[in-house]
Amino acid sequence: MKNILPFFFFIISFYSFNSHAQTGPGGVGTNDGSSPLQLWLRADDLDADELTNDNPSNGASVSTWNDFSGNGNNFISTGSNPPTYNTGTFNSVDFLATSNNVMTPNSFQTFAGGTIFFTLNGSDGGKFSNTLFNDSSRSLRLEQYFNTGRIGYTRYGIQDHTSSLSSIFNSDGILSYDKQTGSNNITIGRNNTSTSLNISGSPLFIGTLGRNGVDEANYDMYEVIVYNSRLNTAQRIIVENYLSAKYGSINILNDLYSQDNSGNGNFDHDVAGIGQATDGTNHTDSRGTGIVRINTPSALSNGDFLFWGEETKDPTYVFSNDPVNYTEQLSSKWRVSKVNDLGTVTVAFDITGMDLSGKQSCQPLQLVVDNHSDFSSPTVYDLTVVGTTATATGVSFTDGDYFTLRYLDQIVWNGTSFFHGSGTANAPDDTDECLKFTVKSGATGTLTFDAHVREIEVESGGTITVSDGILLEVEDQVNINGVVDLLGEAQLIQNHTSATSNSGMGELRIRQQGTVNLHNYNYWSAPVNRSGSWQIGYLEDANGVINYTTAFDANPATSPITLSNHWLYDFNAVSGEYAGWNSLSTTDNITPGRGYTMKGSGVTATEQEYIFKGIPNDGNYSYTVVANNDFLIGNPYPSALDADQFINDNLSIIDGTLHFWEHFSSNNSHNLADYQGGYATYNLMMGLPAIADDSGLTSGSGTSSKGTPTGNIAVGQGFFVTIDTAGSLVFNNGQRTFAKESLNETVYYRNGQPENTATAIDDRTKIWFSFKEPADHVRVIGLGYDTNATLDYDKGYDAKTYDDQRNELYWILNDEELSILALPQFDTTQELPLGIKIADAGLYNFSIDEMENVPSDATVYLKDIRNDTYYNLSTSDATIWLDTGVDHMRFSIVFQESSTLAVDEEFLGDVFLVYDEVLNLLTIKNLQKNEIKQLSIYNTIGQLILDKNKKNNSLQIDIGEFQNGVYF
Repeated sequence: MKNILPFFFFIISFYSFNSHAQTGPGGVGTNDGSSPLQLWLRADDLDADELTNDNPSNGASVSTWNDFSGNGNNFISTGSNPPTYNTGTFNSVDFLATSNNVMTPNSFQTFAGGTIFFTLNGSDGGKFSNTLFNDSSRSLRLEQYFNTGRIGYTRYGIQDHTSSLSSIFNSDGILSYDKQTGSNNITIGRNNTSTSLNISGSPLFIGTLGRNGVDEANYDMYEVIVYNSRLNTAQRIIVENYLSAKYGSINILNDLYSQDNSGNGNFDHDVAGIGQATDGTNHTDSRGTGIVRINTPSALSNGDFLFWGEETKDPTYVFSNDPVNYTEQLSSKWRVSKVNDLGTVTVAFDITGMDLSGKQSCQPLQLVVDNHSDFSSPTVYDLTVVGTTATATGVSFTDGDYFTLRYLDQIVWNGTSFFHGSGTANAPDDTDECLKFTVKSGATGTLTFDAHVREIEVESGGTITVSDGILLEVEDQVNINGVVDLLGEAQLIQNHTSATSNSGMGELRIRQQGTVNLHNYNYWSAPVNRSGSWQIGYLEDANGVINYTTAFDANPATSPITLSNHWLYDFNAVSGEYAGWNSLSTTDNITPGRGYTMKGSGVTATEQEYIFKGIPNDGNYSYTVVANNDFLIGNPYPSALDADQFINDNLSIIDGTLHFWEHFSSNNSHNLADYQGGYATYNLMMGLPAIADDSGLTSGSGTSSKGTPTGNIAVGQGFFVTIDTAGSLVFNNGQRTFAKESLNETVYYRNGQPENTATAIDDRTKIWFSFKEPADHVRVIGLGYDTNATLDYDKGYDAKTYDDQRNELYWILNDEELSILALPQFDTTQELPLGIKIADAGLYNFSIDEMENVPSDATVYLKDIRNDTYYNLSTSDATIWLDTGVDHMRFSIVFQESSTLAVDEEFLGDVFLVYDEVLNLLTIKNLQKNEIKQLSIYNTIGQLILDKNKKNNSLQIDIGEFQNGVYF
């Protein structure tokens, strides 16, 4: 007679199954060796390693079957004919009808009571024996035979005549055995069948010993589960439902989980459950073999159960976009069976190994529950993530619900609706900076509110139009395979500091307006690129790609217009070197940040609109520069450029002042000698408008038809910088800002620009002085006060004159001619020298053009030193006849009528000064009759530098601490 020898030794221990997460079969017990789960053999993973699942090939001998319980009760093949591995519908260990086909544990334990489950398939045509016995005396044997006329072996006190037991043979089945701890009773049963038997602790063998020369057993073993304490009714129901679902919907008495059949989607895997049986026993915390833990039901009563199972066996968890809801959804989902109502529950996920890639930094990971498998109308619960556990509380399920994980990674426009944005109608707004914005293929839509997103992707055929004046702000990259169309003053800003990763086969469209005067230049810079650079020949108007002619004049009559390519130049050469202008063709590659010149179109409209199309410029651009060169550069971005930040980033390289060319609107000649215009100026202290034609305006009004530069440089605007020191000139995203020309926040330098009226918050004292020549051309110079300035020349705050006009007014500081003078603080004792250069004799008007933050009790005077005359510019203009020539000693600006430099003169004879450059000593010599009572030294702006009282005829003064300059 053959003996199939299931053998279990266990150390008895008592354990609360509700104390922490249950990772055993169905969520009953834990697999860490700390719970009553003492043996767990799974043929789906002989190595007990859920990560590698390193099983042998079909038909290979099984030498070791490792234990999943955490107790190390691995089974070893000891017979001469080891079992084999079967990769059938369910992986199994195949015990053949042959002698010595047996496995035993690697250690022995005492089994004094508990619960045992076998899941197997008996496939020998009807014969099966399953025996628990004492290995030393073999005095106790349990045998079950079916379809042979013999259904019990009464010699050993076993009586079991239940015909339903035969149903498991030639099919998959579950046998379970209970033994009451502390008694000699063992309940042996399948479904609701049981009998009693006296038994003592025994070793366990699985397999066939071939007793009495008969080899009768033949079965495939799927799973063996042993607990060393008896499961309660609720726990037994949960384990049986786990096994039933896993092995093909095996028929069990309390079959409560119904999602394991094909009609419900075969959610067969990692089934677990919680609930309370009709006898009042319960199990309220389960995880099982999967990643989902459910516990703490809020309203548990007799007969209430909740089961859940997964659709995929051993899934690799990844998130991908769901085309229905446009969320990043987990690659697997679960389904529940709910019996009665146990209230709400807590649901937790082990997210170890899930690649979230930081994409839900401002959007929580979410649990989504829906009665629809596509999650088209979900109930959503935000998960709290602590470490590698994500938890939602108060979750409600209905029978048949699906659930999975998702997070919001993108806002989508699909051509009909926006999804997931925080703005009106789910469009993106300025709070969505951690979400990607996607425009689906073929979809056309419009943004009408400012939006701030993580990145942008426009799929092929998709178009998103950004309304006039709207800011589209992006933290990272832009990928355009369709169209992003920035209308009017709409702008794009990207904030990242890394190298650009903008890409795509589509285009961003952005517009800028230029002069229509055939004879006038604008200085340009492209805000987009194609394959990393820009060609002037890419430029378009509303009718398409612009044409070019070699003639001097453009032809506005064609469609698209025709521009002259004769006036295309760039410049990077020694300051003032006219030969440094370099002629460009329409096909020359121009890198981002380079400026170029182009003349007007000649159309009858007020302005000519140009369209740039390409991939938006973004990130860092750097140019190696040479000292003493002037360099024509430009704003490289499809947004305004913060002039102050650009200056500060490059102050070690440039002289700190930016220059913007502006032609007079009345200019009507291509001859250089006849050009009328000049450069507007901007630095950290203030901005000055270009020289302007004030013809026809009220005399002395100070009004200019040109704009004063603001702290923001317009899209497409080119400008000059002067290089002080060789090095690298840089552009970066930190210099980008959002500013509009329509609000006078930026100025694009073309004829007809309205006067700037921007009111940026700035509490520094500033005064703009207007100098109007006989031909009604107006020059403006500036005076400002900033604590970063000193009494000497300061890069970025003082500005040297840049124009070479016929008639000029400027400040004098240490022999430098300045258009902007910056001082550290306002002082009414100051005297600030002015210089004039006059080519056209006549009446000139001096006036205050504008003042900011000047003390209310201060009065500004123009002092005419030659005529000892003061003109109160605070109340009226000064009109003075000026002869031709250069004069640095006649005029100054003061703030009181009595000059701080005025002293009572007294003839001192042949007094002279001796300066020792080595010792830095100034000596006054040859005093004839008077002692010096007091000696004061002033700088050129009237500040008292040194004051001494002496009574000797030879006075030496140490001036080693004085800076180079002119002193009185």
